[in-house]
Amino acid sequence: MVTIRKCTRFDVPQVAALSQQWSDEAVTFAYPASQEDKIAQRLGNYFWVAEENGLVIGYTHGAVQTSQYPVFPLDAQFLEIYEVYVHPDFRGDGVGHRLVDHIIGEAESNGVSHALVGSSNVDWRSIVGFYERHGFKMWYVQMYR
Repeated sequence: MVTIRKCTRFDVPQVAALSQQWSDEAVTFAYPASQEDKIAQRLGNYFWVAEENGLVIGYTHGAVQTSQYPVFPLDAQFLEIYEVYVHPDFRGDGVGHRLVDHIIGEAESNGVSHALVGSSNVDWRSIVGFYERHGFKMWYVQMYR
């Protein structure tokens, strides 16, 4: 059974290993793996892990920011989701959706009703669909050639 809970300092090595795996998958343009010290600095209300039988199988983290973006009221608080990752063996079972629900739920319980997420995933179509299922709308597109 998968449990979603706040990330602790004891989870940091497993999160770092997942971050390295994400980097090695090369599914995101220029994704640099996060080292343990950087992960430890991010711990708090907006860092969640998915755990099964003592093994961290996924994580998400973000931070509350103050808006200067045109899609939110000026100076409104919003949650910026930085990363959502699930080990490939556990994808397709809703773990990623549960992680996103938890981080957004934490923000909402703290009075933060807006959220923002970006992605540089090479499979952007599926990522857009994933976040649309959580009520996100397209705001900005940046392309290269």
